[in-house]
Amino acid sequence: MSVSVDYYFALNSPWSYMANVQLPDLLHRYNAELKLKPVRMGPLLEATGGLPLAKRSAQRQAYRLQELGRWARRLNIPLNLEPAHFPVDERLAAGVVIAAMEDGHDGLELAEAFGAAIWVQNHDLSDEAVIGEILASEGLPSLLINESRAQAIDKALDKNTEEAIAAGVFGVPTFIVAEHIFWGQDRIDFLEEAIRQAS
Repeated sequence: MSVSVDYYFALNSPWSYMANVQLPDLLHRYNAELKLKPVRMGPLLEATGGLPLAKRSAQRQAYRLQELGRWARRLNIPLNLEPAHFPVDERLAAGVVIAAMEDGHDGLELAEAFGAAIWVQNHDLSDEAVIGEILASEGLPSLLINESRAQAIDKALDKNTEEAIAAGVFGVPTFIVAEHIFWGQDRIDFLEEAIRQAS
């Protein structure tokens, strides 16, 4: 039986984007099952004592940029540290990821493409036209945009967020294997160790 990994993430997060780039190889090597769970960051941070980026101190914001640059270079992942469209309202795009998974498509691949739109290509991910272009480039139907507007999708986002809070999640990306929580793309080595031990 394959190991199951709950994965809580946000498209606005550059750390989630870098995790999305790294995950496919890891999942393939261990035949692990990834359960993608996009969350609403506002309620998650509010419930767990976190602050949105704009409300953090200048020192923390400056250090974040240094760390992003270091990790992008370490992982050889192109990254625009200060994209023109950030943060954006990611509700529509996150809903499209959920709708795509419900229709049997690869949600992780789509999440990576959406992340690249913000963090590499400098596109506005809140723009329906941008989302449509990405869907077309991924060979996915534009109908997913309409499906993403369903009330059930909002309920799924709320449920993911509530589950995350109840499980002890306070930031993204976060991975959970059994009772083990790993926060941050820089904990993927520990995630791999947990998957290997559980395999």
